[in-house]
Amino acid sequence: MARRNWAVRLASFIVVFPITVLVVLFAISNLHPVPIQFWPLPGEVEVSLSLIVLPAMGLGLLVGEVIAWAGELGHKRRAERAEKRADDLEREIAVMRIREEELRARAVPAERRPALVDRRPGKAA
Repeated sequence: MARRNWAVRLASFIVVFPITVLVVLFAISNLHPVPIQFWPLPGEVEVSLSLIVLPAMGLGLLVGEVIAWAGELGHKRRAERAEKRADDLEREIAVMRIREEELRARAVPAERRPALVDRRPGKAA
């Protein structure tokens, strides 16, 4: 399990590090002010371009994550039902095995059971 965690961390680092570098470079490169107007409100505000784009990208990421999470809910519910069904079936199998052992213990051994066909020598079937 520790090896898997190490691999996941490495893969995460390989993906996250370049994105972080790009975001920092974008923020540093776009410090000049940009006028922002909010349509129904009068006036205008000057804000750094990176302070506009980065929160918008963050909001888009958050909305995408919420949509992905909502899409997984159905699969998670179905998986939980399947796990519960598998547990129920395993319990049922265990009960049936115990019952089979009890029946075998109560069964009359083959040598003591009456024969359905007479197998004595000289007797025709």
